[in-house]
Amino acid sequence: MKAKVVSVSPKGDYQLRDGKTLYKFFVSMDNGDSGEYSSVKPDQDKFVVGQEAEYELSSTQYGNRIKPIYNQGGGGYSKPSYSSGNDDKQKMIVKQSCLKAAVDLLKDKGAKSTDVLKVADSFVEWVLEADKQETTYETHFSSREEKIEAANAIVNGQADNLPF
Repeated sequence: MKAKVVSVSPKGDYQLRDGKTLYKFFVSMDNGDSGEYSSVKPDQDKFVVGQEAEYELSSTQYGNRIKPIYNQGGGGYSKPSYSSGNDDKQKMIVKQSCLKAAVDLLKDKGAKSTDVLKVADSFVEWVLEADKQETTYETHFSSREEKIEAANAIVNGQADNLPF
């Protein structure tokens, strides 16, 4: 959400278990939103009266919490976004998680590392929808049967004559 900051009132501080002190502020926005913001700095600069701020509002058992959303030039906290940001970084995350899934799938099956990498690559293609071809009922299920046979061969330790 985005709105103009109307007021920022200090509300004391508290210590975390690790000894770090957080400073509480009650922040009100011009759209009616308000909540408590905790800062590591006693003179927080994320919410400035009169300036527009992008923020996230959440309701907890202790009341509303408000926190800034990081934007490329400033400070604040980052909210993960899959629609923006670094595409290469997102692809690396997908590749890493697909590799882990392939290892988990094949770890007790006697598969070679090349088999693991090929399965991981097929997972990556599926996640990233690399081959955005028009899929019909026939093409979907014809290739599916072949993939099921290949997966069963790996699972059953008969990975010698796999098509990949």
